[in-house]
Amino acid sequence: MAKRKKEDPYDLCACYEPTEPVPEEFIDPGDREPTLAESALYMIDDDGTKYYCCGNTRIKITESFPEKGPSMNELLTDLIIREAKKDS
Repeated sequence: MAKRKKEDPYDLCACYEPTEPVPEEFIDPGDREPTLAESALYMIDDDGTKYYCCGNTRIKITESFPEKGPSMNELLTDLIIREAKKDS
């Protein structure tokens, strides 16, 4: 005859699971999950290769905007004008 496991009427694990979300004022800023902006960073390898790192993802940077040069607004304006001339 096999012994039958006695079931416990009290689920002790259930009391540790929150039933409602914790109000924002009770959350310690150090306990928050980092956001994408907070976890992303730029790294330079020993050979000078630049990488954008976010979580477990590492992307090699092959091009970047120079500090001195046209702004993004100027580049987009030039692009729009150039594409508009192609259609006419």
